[in-house]
Amino acid sequence: MNPFQNEKILISFPAKTKNAIQLACAFPNIYTVGMASLGFQTAWKLFNQNPALNVSRWFMDIQEKSNSAPDYIGFSFSWELDYKNIFSMLEKNNIPLRANERGTNDPIVFCGGQVPNANPGPFCENFDFFLIGDLEIVARGLTNKIIEIKNLTREEKLNELSKLPGVYVPHCMDMPWHASAKKQTTPGNLTSSSILTPDSVWPDTFIIEVVRSCPELCRFCLASYNSLPFRTPDVKDSLIPTIDFGLKHTNKIGLLGASVTQHPEFEELLEHLLSKSVEICHSKSLQVQIASVRADSVTKKTADGLLKLGSKSLTMAVETGSARLRNVINKKVSNETIIKSIETIYNSGFNSIKLYGMAGLPSETENDLNETIKLLSEIKTRNKGKKLSWGCSVFVPKAQTPFQYFGVDKGARKKLKYLSKELHKIGVDFRPESYEWSLIQALISRGDRSVNKILEDAYRYGGTLGSFKKAMKGNKNIDCDNFIFKEWDRSIKLPWENIQGHLKKEIISKHAEVLL
Repeated sequence: MNPFQNEKILISFPAKTKNAIQLACAFPNIYTVGMASLGFQTAWKLFNQNPALNVSRWFMDIQEKSNSAPDYIGFSFSWELDYKNIFSMLEKNNIPLRANERGTNDPIVFCGGQVPNANPGPFCENFDFFLIGDLEIVARGLTNKIIEIKNLTREEKLNELSKLPGVYVPHCMDMPWHASAKKQTTPGNLTSSSILTPDSVWPDTFIIEVVRSCPELCRFCLASYNSLPFRTPDVKDSLIPTIDFGLKHTNKIGLLGASVTQHPEFEELLEHLLSKSVEICHSKSLQVQIASVRADSVTKKTADGLLKLGSKSLTMAVETGSARLRNVINKKVSNETIIKSIETIYNSGFNSIKLYGMAGLPSETENDLNETIKLLSEIKTRNKGKKLSWGCSVFVPKAQTPFQYFGVDKGARKKLKYLSKELHKIGVDFRPESYEWSLIQALISRGDRSVNKILEDAYRYGGTLGSFKKAMKGNKNIDCDNFIFKEWDRSIKLPWENIQGHLKKEIISKHAEVLL
């Protein structure tokens, strides 16, 4: 069945003009995953507001029909390894992978999202341009310019687009007005769902962005540094009216953000949701899902409220059980606070908690690992019969963060095995991420334009781990170890320095000084 037929569109758009420009909003995954992305829905909504722009949606498994082939294709690109799906979608539609191989009859291909906002370098050969910053700011100027330059040649269009704030056109880097791209940020209200569908991984859920970025600035965290400044919409003027609008259409609400419970008025928001839960909502009880909670913001009132609102399990990013290492990464929370907050959650009636951590953080020692095991053991001992899981990723250095200078820990694979063995003994459900794929993420995260050859070759070979090994072996002139493992000197010129974020390089570098 066509999933587009099951959708409920929550907003209206102006009628499209007869010769509207065709734009495809593309998500590099299947429909059910893409429709759970608030960023993707927001892009579709913003571009659709112009009557001279006709917008369709593309996913890996299905494409929305339009009157003609697209003039522009815009990808939402937020995870490095999704690049393989982007390449696949382009080839499926007979569009050359490389920008310099596209001609007059090919669409102009661009992208936005966390990946290009951090480091577009590895993909400069594939995209005609990148959107840098918050789309809420960039979209209007971009759509107006697209309409204005409709009758220009391809090269003329890109030259004109390169003059816009928040638009980075790689082949125009030598132009005097385009030496760098500065991120554009919105100071106002954030975003929420514009489409409901039962076929999303969050079925029929109205998602609302409660915060953007995070005030804690953990030194490895791309979601914090890449989305600065920390923004919180007003509860009474923005969040409550938006939630009430969503409740007219569904009984499911999703609260999204890197640090939702750190909204200064979160308990007021919770009280409003609880007041709504006593009302009959579509003959079903109100169900609220929350992205994650922070240990030092968990109160009995918060835990009790989330349980009453239908949350079944809560997640919390702890990173490590070592107080020393948490100080290094700027995670300003103590073991005592973590233990107390988890007990509060369990005592409220929750039976399951998922904690997130990392292996291979810069300066991590065996003693730090043992401190993590000790912390989890104490939590299990104090809360017998409760489920506890430890989702563990490998530290991957991210551009635009203080830890961009540090490489992947070559010993992280052994650390994962050690944690798996020890946590199994105490009954903790250990869920590690792949060490090998983390190396590929690091290659993309810290790579420059030269890395593109490896990425394209690996895609051609099948996109498996073996494909990447073959591609790296076949491109020995590219120093992959430099991007993946090596610690960099703070004085070097970084591959992504032409992308100017909220904080200057000098400040980001200073935030890494605790490890010097």
